[in-house]
Amino acid sequence: MPYTTYLVEKGASHSFVAEAKLPTVTMPRIKALMTGSLPGFIDVVRNLNSPALVEDNVITQAKAAGKRIIFYGDETWVKLFPKHFVEYDGTTSFFVSDYTEVDDNVTRHLDKVLKRGDWDVLILHYLGLDHIGHVSGPNSPLIGHKLREMDSVLMKIHTSLLSEERETLVPNLLVLCGDHGMSEAGGHGASSMEELNTALILISSAFERKPGDIRRPKHVQQTDLAATLAIGLGLPIPGNSVGSLLFPTVEGRPVREQLRFLHLNAVQLSKLLQENVPSYTKGSSAAPTEHPTGSEQQG
Repeated sequence: MPYTTYLVEKGASHSFVAEAKLPTVTMPRIKALMTGSLPGFIDVVRNLNSPALVEDNVITQAKAAGKRIIFYGDETWVKLFPKHFVEYDGTTSFFVSDYTEVDDNVTRHLDKVLKRGDWDVLILHYLGLDHIGHVSGPNSPLIGHKLREMDSVLMKIHTSLLSEERETLVPNLLVLCGDHGMSEAGGHGASSMEELNTALILISSAFERKPGDIRRPKHVQQTDLAATLAIGLGLPIPGNSVGSLLFPTVEGRPVREQLRFLHLNAVQLSKLLQENVPSYTKGSSAAPTEHPTGSEQQG
């Protein structure tokens, strides 16, 4: 993935190794990414027939704030968020032997949607790489071809966002992540390092990078993304989130803003502790009800 590699090593980005928790299957991992909480094993049973998500989450908060959200890809998202997207096209993950059409059905929308200005958040969930793993394993020659395809998709999206920014002067945020990893046999669902470790790359012109600035990927929790997205989009952090703000993403902001963002995260975690740990007592400082105002970044 030459373009992605360039962005990780020299571009305006922050990259992480995000650790997923058990079970490493799609539906509970999407829930973890969007709620910041830790779904249980009952979600393994529900994985193929996901009920609508009622727990506080970034998608629901974004919709409530008037954000226009478009989704293309794995239909699990449509089942979890049935009334949240202004436009969507879901693809089934049932036919694991299909690693071509499932992705073509997502990419075919890109040229048109990237030229439109009627959305705030665009979510794409590609299935092809996962399907190749299930059928042929991680060492299949098909993996390299699929990674190059995904690299070209990321380049198309990124260059389009940069072009838009030259007119709006407002930084966008592009997130590249996996919901779970892949075992040496090509599957997932268990607790091997290969299944738990996922890529998480945040790309934005707001993450200005000077020559010689080496940013080595830090190890974080997958649940940290929800709090980070909420703060970046000016939304309340989901109430049950156990995640921490990915601090490198705000290091370029004034110190006063950095402290405010960290305070918001601390207040939310403190409230969660109070509600779930009877013996917990917080300090004497008052807990504000504010959340970031205005959108620091578009999704």
